[in-house]
Amino acid sequence: MPEYRDLQFEWDEAKSADRFARSGFDFHAAKTIFISGRYVERWDEAHSDTEDHFIATGLLGPVIISVVYTERPPRKRIISAFRADTNDILEYMVTYAIIQEE
Repeated sequence: MPEYRDLQFEWDEAKSADRFARSGFDFHAAKTIFISGRYVERWDEAHSDTEDHFIATGLLGPVIISVVYTERPPRKRIISAFRADTNDILEYMVTYAIIQEE
């Protein structure tokens, strides 16, 4: 499958289609967390050997998702997306005062 590319984002369409088949959302939907501007991010130390990877966590409808990406100026290249894990959900909820940290 071809690559997707617009002014702000790019990704592999096959990976996006696979994500949709497994999770019900694709990278087109996942990019909306960046557009909303309401997300938290962290450096993905475990996967940043040859290129810095980051994990951004935000709301996609009623679901909190995490999006793995790298900066390839002038775009963000989305590498993966999935339902956020407990730690990322907690960080997002505390950051946006949905819950208070204990």
